[in-house]
Amino acid sequence: MSKKILIYGLLLFVGLVLGAGGYSLFQSSSSSSVSNESSSEKTALNKESKKKVLYWRAPMNPKEIYNHPGKSNMGMDLVPVYADDSGESGVISINPVMQQDMNVKIIAIKEGRLNPEIFTNGILQPDEQKEYVATTKAAGWIDKLYINYTGQKVRKGEKLVKIYSPELVAAQEEYLTALAYDKAVNISENSSTLVKNAIRKLELLDVTKDEIQRLHDTKEVTKYITLFSPITGTVIFKGVKEGAKINRGTPLLKISDLSNLWILADIYEYEASKVKLGLPAKVTFDYLPGKTYNGKISFIYPTLDTKTRTLKVRLNLPNKNGELKPGMFANVDITTKSDGVFPLVPEQAVLRSGKRNTVIISLGKGKFKPMQIELGEYANGYFQVLKGLSANTNIVTSAQFLIDSESNLRASVEMFNGSSDSSKTKMDMNKKEKESGKNEEAKVKSDLIRKGVIDVEAIDVNKDGKLFQDVMDWNVISDKPAVCPICGMHLQEMSIDQVKKNLKENGFEYK
Repeated sequence: MSKKILIYGLLLFVGLVLGAGGYSLFQSSSSSSVSNESSSEKTALNKESKKKVLYWRAPMNPKEIYNHPGKSNMGMDLVPVYADDSGESGVISINPVMQQDMNVKIIAIKEGRLNPEIFTNGILQPDEQKEYVATTKAAGWIDKLYINYTGQKVRKGEKLVKIYSPELVAAQEEYLTALAYDKAVNISENSSTLVKNAIRKLELLDVTKDEIQRLHDTKEVTKYITLFSPITGTVIFKGVKEGAKINRGTPLLKISDLSNLWILADIYEYEASKVKLGLPAKVTFDYLPGKTYNGKISFIYPTLDTKTRTLKVRLNLPNKNGELKPGMFANVDITTKSDGVFPLVPEQAVLRSGKRNTVIISLGKGKFKPMQIELGEYANGYFQVLKGLSANTNIVTSAQFLIDSESNLRASVEMFNGSSDSSKTKMDMNKKEKESGKNEEAKVKSDLIRKGVIDVEAIDVNKDGKLFQDVMDWNVISDKPAVCPICGMHLQEMSIDQVKKNLKENGFEYK
């Protein structure tokens, strides 16, 4: 019995020892785990705290920024915005979840050719080379008018008007008198000066050789001149009535062949360099929806309209069926030729603000940066990129407004912080350097005010044919954009000839 009690005692002791050891191991492991978790959190917090906070912003309004933590106008906790790891100005980082929420789309730009299109308007007009104006070189009266109304169609050789002319009668009688005189004195007609002068006078009155021969043979004087149509066409002007008295050179009728018409289209000055002879064009009319005519540029007018700043070009348009009428308004789409291979950027990817054109470049790993570019021609939803980008560059085509506003905001804050940090340094600048800078700036401003005889062409240092002039103080002229030191207005870009004209009109001497 005592032996059993001893065995049970030993077992109980061993159990207590093992239990105490397990509890100790569990406590040690738990303590180690908590310690590790606390350590990692501290490391993350320390890492986060080491980043430079640029500013705090409202979660719902990126433009609402503060220089300290707190609450937004809507009562929400402000979000800190940290400096980017790259240290590059204007670069922002967006995590993948936020990119998805913003619907950020990225494409690689490609190179290609653009055939820009010029959309303009034009007016249909008769072909000036196929028009005839009926007139006479002899004064008289309209005895018979064969044309009854404007718009009447006539064929080549048809009678137009019959004119009674005393001058014609006198010229014919003079010719018959010369013939009779030469016959009386036995002078050959071929050598008679009187006969030759009389024939010449009849010819100047548009009397045909057949009519002169008939007069020679029959000796019968005709009182009338009959005008015939030399072309087949349509009467578009009727200026006389039967019985009316007319003078020499009076326009009686105007006939035009409308089987071929002209379109005179206006091209803006900035597009004038694109138009060339022979370029194809598609022409449509509002009164014929769905129908397209094909034409080509046949002539480019040599002068520019100074009021509308447009150049006129002419297109030939066949009108065999007569469905087109002079005076109609035409929509003209001219296809120009490409001037080379360039990187092409989609229209929706470009942020345009005044003279600045910006795209958002994807740098990879969630980093983005705005880039200013120079645009060329436009066609079919794409711009040529002349400067600033190369092929295969990744750019953002959606949500770029949000990214650009965020980048600009961050850059502005960085500039503000930078200016604050360096304010003390600027305060310690040498006084003489300050005064020197001010004097230099004043000198530059005063140089814009031209005195005496102004040498306009000498001001054009870069030789681009353009200057900048103040429209209030005409003698303030610069070769580059500037502000007038007198009135504070921005100088306006003008050509050298326009600057000279303005100086002359406002009483300034120039050369």
